[in-house]
Amino acid sequence: MINWPEWINTQSHIGSQYPYYSVDELQPSFSLNFEEIIKRIPKQERELDIQAVIEILMRSYIIGDKTLIKSVNRAPWLAEYDDKSNAWSYFEIPPHGNKLVDPKEAAITLKDLLYEEVLTFIGSARRVGILLSGGMDSRILAGILRETQFKKDFNGDVIVYNWGVPGSRDVWYSKRIADAYHWEYKYFPLNPDTLRENFFLVQKIGAETIPHNLHAMNAVAQDTGSDIVLAGSYGDTLGRAEYNGTPLKKVPPIVFSNANKLGLLKEELVKDYYDKIQKDSMKYRYSIDKHIRKEYQYRETEYQRHHSRRYLTTAMSIIAMEKPLFQLFTSQKVVSYLWRLDLSIRTDVLYENLLPLLPGDISQIPWARTGKIFGNNEAVRLDNGKSASHQYGSWLRNDLWGFIDEELDLELLNKMGIFNEKALEKIYKLWPKSTSESVNKLDNIISWLTVFSMFVKKYNIRNEILYEDNIKDKMNSLILSPKIQGYQLLRNKLRN
Repeated sequence: MINWPEWINTQSHIGSQYPYYSVDELQPSFSLNFEEIIKRIPKQERELDIQAVIEILMRSYIIGDKTLIKSVNRAPWLAEYDDKSNAWSYFEIPPHGNKLVDPKEAAITLKDLLYEEVLTFIGSARRVGILLSGGMDSRILAGILRETQFKKDFNGDVIVYNWGVPGSRDVWYSKRIADAYHWEYKYFPLNPDTLRENFFLVQKIGAETIPHNLHAMNAVAQDTGSDIVLAGSYGDTLGRAEYNGTPLKKVPPIVFSNANKLGLLKEELVKDYYDKIQKDSMKYRYSIDKHIRKEYQYRETEYQRHHSRRYLTTAMSIIAMEKPLFQLFTSQKVVSYLWRLDLSIRTDVLYENLLPLLPGDISQIPWARTGKIFGNNEAVRLDNGKSASHQYGSWLRNDLWGFIDEELDLELLNKMGIFNEKALEKIYKLWPKSTSESVNKLDNIISWLTVFSMFVKKYNIRNEILYEDNIKDKMNSLILSPKIQGYQLLRNKLRN
């Protein structure tokens, strides 16, 4: 019997960890490692969940609780399993509001709540690892953690974990913060070899994400210097209400109006599943949520349930398999406070008031994204460091091209009866022609299809629902080349 990981006591947090379990067992066993669950399932019962494939190619993550295998699920959001009733019980989703307060007052209150949250995570641990970049969220975590040392609430050691390419601001500024706090600093380089390893590691999380999302997480997982690891990855979405740089009020619905933009999948297949995908994305609005919210507030709960949980947290499971991992900003107290604030407070202004409250004057270390002091866009960039911490796009198309060409089994994918064969061939042919160092949409698609090919072969996944080509599929194939070439030309120009 594989038990629920004992250290996971954060089921009431919106940023907990979510183990896998087999849906066919009367009393399920749980594991953060997908491989430990699927090996308990007979090969003849390992059936592909086509809906999950559509969702990954549309959003780069799976929506809801499903996985790529019909008989395996992820633990639900804001829920805990009751052994006695053999059922899930759900925690209340924190309410939203529009409370206006002075930003300085909000920053002080938030700092106190984060301090309490950090102490709860640390518990009796004596060696605490922290994921630290040159960004703002992990910097706030670092400042809070350092203050627990000053106040003697934590008397253990701190190890800073940082990854990136040499000369990047993420590496520079992380090292400066570690030095300012007199903490041990461990740097893990990102390179083509690290990226190649991630194609195999991502199988441990059910092939649910693209390999470069794992960065150097496995190096952190295997390091014996820490008892637990703390991260601040949820800060942007909660503290500053933005998702990948897009303000909350401007984020699109979870499900795109065109779920098959490049025509890679059979159109009839996508049509058959589209309504179900829509319902799954909005399920909590009607079945779980007890509060009436504005549209953007409903959307925030959905982005946390799907985007943050299935994209961000899934990748972090690589670390969580080996040692406890906790996300700052995600406790019920912190989220309830932040969601009750008006969005005019949940912006850069909140961080601008919070950063000076932290020890060590770390607010004066520039922001890796801009090379400038945070909150001062008029300032001159203080260095010529690289804003990007990696070159994933270039590594995929050049250093790993031979590996991908060997592992991406186009014949296998075409036999599955769900992909538009002509579109798949054109995407693969045009993919290497991009010249930017960063990853683009085609890099994401090819990376995941490679992972998926490896996954299907490794676990003997079967699919019994076959779709035939229709007129729309043929049209999609005909217009694909100029569409991709136009996209590559524009993106290469913008990025280079």
